Amino acid sequence: MNSVFEEDLSEIANNNYIEWDKLKGKNILITGATGLIGSILVKAILLRNQMFNSQIKLTLIVRDIEKAKEIFNDSVYIKYIESDILNCEFINNVEYIIHAASPTKSKFLAENPVETIDISVLGTKKILDIAKKNNINSMVYLSSMEMYGVLDNENVTEEKLGYIDLKSTRSSYPESKRICELYCYSYFKEYNVPVKIARLAQTFGAGISKQENRVYKIFADGILNKSDIVLKSTGETKINFCYTTDAIIGILFLLLNGDNGESYNIVSEKTNMTILDSAKWLIEKFGNGNNNVQFDIDVNNGGYAPNNHMVLSNEKIKKLGWKSKYDIKEGYIRLLKFLEEENKNEK
Repeated sequence: MNSVFEEDLSEIANNNYIEWDKLKGKNILITGATGLIGSILVKAILLRNQMFNSQIKLTLIVRDIEKAKEIFNDSVYIKYIESDILNCEFINNVEYIIHAASPTKSKFLAENPVETIDISVLGTKKILDIAKKNNINSMVYLSSMEMYGVLDNENVTEEKLGYIDLKSTRSSYPESKRICELYCYSYFKEYNVPVKIARLAQTFGAGISKQENRVYKIFADGILNKSDIVLKSTGETKINFCYTTDAIIGILFLLLNGDNGESYNIVSEKTNMTILDSAKWLIEKFGNGNNNVQFDIDVNNGGYAPNNHMVLSNEKIKKLGWKSKYDIKEGYIRLLKFLEEENKNEK
């Protein structure tokens, strides 16, 4: 296994913020298990089982069992359910739920707004119904910083909301996240479902897929290939970042410590860097002296989120006892080490 990724998994499995004893022998339903967040979460829990005999059982809703088995191998602690979340049957004997399934690729969101809304909203209702009927101990719904819309604010706490353009098909994603959050809160108030909402900042780190095409992977590939970093936008958007390890720990922490019906930003300490700033920093620190930042702006926007100048606050979750370890520069350094090792292992 990649040494950087192995170190990250061990950090999660040994983390003291997580009251692991509460999860010992329990059954956790996880959706979106083959995505970045879901897959790291599953691998970290399996490592916890291996290291401490925690016997945490995992029920994974996956669209392709063979693909999932390639990622996780066979484990006596995993039960696979092959289905999408819109069509899955009722699931019994669930005690905890982490709902991470969601479309996230910008091109899909822009070109398939109806499907984006249906998967997000109807899929979340399906999972909330499973939570209600199982009388679960706790659930975390993974929302996104995009639900805030466009804001010009250096201290965005959970009650602040910005503008979402309802005549942009790309808005199918942030608007559906808002509806899903309202569904979560409504199920809590009406049916007493113990659900918490995690609003994730842009999350990356060791473990990302080779096929990943979001901006952080494109930047990292440019550095490793000693080529120019090409921006498809002006790069004015301020980055709200969380390293994968911090995010997973935050999600498990909220599962066990968050207040029901409440939403929490999961984001590292303020970096005050824009996308352009981060590209320039990468070139300055890791470039070969010949590569530069270039612009190739798509006049049709290409499905990208609008420019944004907000900086999320993590004070609410910090008051519960969680705090981040990695800032964006450390995150990029670990990502580059991970990708460099992956490339060497392929040769």
